[in-house]
Amino acid sequence: MDTAVTLTKLQPPRPRAGLVGRDRLERRLGEALASRPLTLLCAPAGFGKTAALTRQLAALPPGTALAWIAADADDDLHRFLRCLFAALEPFDLPWRTAPDALIAAAADVRHDHRGAAAALVNALAACEVPRGLIVIDDAHRITDAAVFEFLQSVLDRLPAHWGLVISTRVEPPLSLARLRARDELVELRQPDLSFTHEEVAALVASAGGGPDAAQLLERTGGWAAGLRLALNAHRPDRCPMLASRTMDRHMFEFLTTEVLDEMPPALREFLLRCSVLPELTAARCAAVSGDPRAAEWLAEIERRGLFVSVVEGPEPALTLHDLFRDCLQERLQRDRPELLTELLHRAADTEPDPIRRLSLLMRAGAWDEAELALEQVAETLFLEGATEPILRLIAQFPPERREHSPILALLRGQVAWDAWDWRAMAADMQRAVRGFAVTGDCRRLLRAQVFEAVALLGGGCSREGNARLAELDLAEADLETRALAKALDTWHAIDIGDFRRVADGYMAVLDLLEQTDRLRVWALCFQRTLYVWMPGMAAPLLRLHDGVMRRNGDTPTQMRAIAHVMAAWLALWRGDLDQAVERVAQAQEDARWLGMPNRLRMFVNAARAAVHAARNEREPALEATNALLDYFRSAPTSGPVERPTSMLGHYLLFASRLAHALGDLPALRDYAARVPPASEIRNHDALRRPLATLPARIAALEGRAADAACRWAELLRDDAALDLLGMAEEARLHHADALLRLSRKADAAATLRPALRAVTERGELGGVLLAGAAVITRLAAAPWRDELEPYELALLRGWAQRYGLAAGTRQPLVAADHPLSARELEVLARIAAGDSNKVIARTLELSPHTVKRHVANILDKLGLFSRSQAADWYRAHA
Repeated sequence: MDTAVTLTKLQPPRPRAGLVGRDRLERRLGEALASRPLTLLCAPAGFGKTAALTRQLAALPPGTALAWIAADADDDLHRFLRCLFAALEPFDLPWRTAPDALIAAAADVRHDHRGAAAALVNALAACEVPRGLIVIDDAHRITDAAVFEFLQSVLDRLPAHWGLVISTRVEPPLSLARLRARDELVELRQPDLSFTHEEVAALVASAGGGPDAAQLLERTGGWAAGLRLALNAHRPDRCPMLASRTMDRHMFEFLTTEVLDEMPPALREFLLRCSVLPELTAARCAAVSGDPRAAEWLAEIERRGLFVSVVEGPEPALTLHDLFRDCLQERLQRDRPELLTELLHRAADTEPDPIRRLSLLMRAGAWDEAELALEQVAETLFLEGATEPILRLIAQFPPERREHSPILALLRGQVAWDAWDWRAMAADMQRAVRGFAVTGDCRRLLRAQVFEAVALLGGGCSREGNARLAELDLAEADLETRALAKALDTWHAIDIGDFRRVADGYMAVLDLLEQTDRLRVWALCFQRTLYVWMPGMAAPLLRLHDGVMRRNGDTPTQMRAIAHVMAAWLALWRGDLDQAVERVAQAQEDARWLGMPNRLRMFVNAARAAVHAARNEREPALEATNALLDYFRSAPTSGPVERPTSMLGHYLLFASRLAHALGDLPALRDYAARVPPASEIRNHDALRRPLATLPARIAALEGRAADAACRWAELLRDDAALDLLGMAEEARLHHADALLRLSRKADAAATLRPALRAVTERGELGGVLLAGAAVITRLAAAPWRDELEPYELALLRGWAQRYGLAAGTRQPLVAADHPLSARELEVLARIAAGDSNKVIARTLELSPHTVKRHVANILDKLGLFSRSQAADWYRAHA
């Protein structure tokens, strides 16, 4: 389901024709829009805030960038940012991180929204427009405090050529006092927006005469809505409430009734029925009202000057003033409540915006349909990595629903999975299982049961989770559930140390995944980085890479970055370090563009550290390794989310192995000392043999060759238990190296020969490369005689020539002056020609997302700030 923003939210209403001039107000508002960081229009409903604003915006100087957002009650921070970034899209902001990634991160309560605010401020600063305005109309509708916290962060650093404009009924929770003290705020409140005597007189005259201007001003207080209603009623004698000096909502309702009673009955009925729609278009009004004359009625409504605004778009739309719409709906609710429910249903059926559709269904009390709509919305939000909005939407259901609905429990449990909160996930999945068992929903029941097994495995109860999985009959399960169940069985194999079963398990998972193009399913099944270390994984990883790339296209996504990482591992295993370098760089580019989420940080840094270590590049290898381990430093140590100590054990083992390859004894000792005790590693059996290599590694680097040789010999008695990412071959090279130091060449050759044979047969050099350049060089330079066959010696010397003796002479993995790719040069040429992102995308047959990423890469690689600087660079170097 698409979560694209409805265009009418991003289009300012057309300025109303025939409005009287209000020089005092317009002059002050125009000056504010031209220079102030914040312009605030704050007054009760009906004081003409939007009318004054749209009239002044129409008079902005040419070249002014205008991003308009019509706020809705459904706008939480995630939805607000999606609207804001869509409204800014026409101005080609030079983003350095994907806007979608910023949106997802900012809306996640586990992250600080200030990072997204800083990225927006930097992009606005580099946007080369003389003046830019971000306008938020009806901001009082926004109830999510995070939106205003975000806006405050933006205001604190807003570039001088941009301004923020807020129209609202209530004062927004921003630091207004500080802005007043700095003279950075212009406020237009009720006294400023109220009509003066001269303006009321001009209004009466433009209406062809009517009530006395002074009397009308006294009775309305200059309230724009009251003035219009009084003039529209034409007979003030029928409006006794005008005798009151207070114009309030009740008077508006009374006068609205007077206006409605003057209408043709068919038009009045049409307005009442269509009041449930956020915008009135001919097609939707016809569908909701059942009146084929919808287009004619809309033209009549506009002609009569009722409380509507015109919004341009693919299909012109009218929007009712909030007061007018509320009065119409209150009348419907009072007189015909059953019709209101039916109309809300019809409006939901025609609503293209999934969040608005969900809101309409909730207002109609159609909770079953609302749950199904939420499932569809959640599908996209999960794929975007935005889970917090799902919880906020769930919170809008009645307490009884939230407590007992299995669908809501299923969604909550998946949100808990994203946070690795295994206890909460298990509890919600148990609720879902009980609920679906009662309703007889077999498909969702099986899914909830598989998710419950995921929670058990994630929480360390691997055997219990696998037992639950074994009890299930998945013949009637959907493809996603069956694929996840097979992936879960494979994860269990990893946890119990049955590494030989992993590759076949993932081949079975891929057999199912290749039947669907839904990348969320692929992402669910490839949640772990550890599977790349298992024996026989070359073929599954190649299928994973090819399948993702076919489905993903050229748009940067987490799954595409992971596919690049897989290609890097494959290149490392076959000894193609240049290709490994290139694919790691591609993964890094995608990950940077996506804001480097934690999951990608682990995937990318693991591969980056390994490739650097294979190239004997100590500093960048350790930097990548420590970046990989930083995740665990920030992981929670208390609370409902358990610290991932088992995974930490795996990565500290990996880090120790790389430190050994680099010959860095202090780093090796540090990593080995941080390995959690066996009691804290729930899948310790799987790591028992690999962790036992640590004393052998330390002995080798400390120069204790006899101790190292003895320990390696003991470990190699069960080399299958060491077969993680070529560790068995690596162990044989280290054992042979220790034996050579003891002058035991024949024994060294005997232990080395199986490794040479395995590499020759499988063509996988990963284990050899991760033994380290020093070991490869020493083995190749040893005075072998008859101990090795000539082809074996040639193989060793070939490795040394390619990976050992030449190590340290290559360029860094990503050089600071990395040249632009051919595609980036094409994009840069189009920028220099003055093309917008949309034109570049169309010309080069790329997606807009890809063009944005290329622009970010160009600016980063050339150390530039803006598109004009990039254009100048191209002209100077073309």
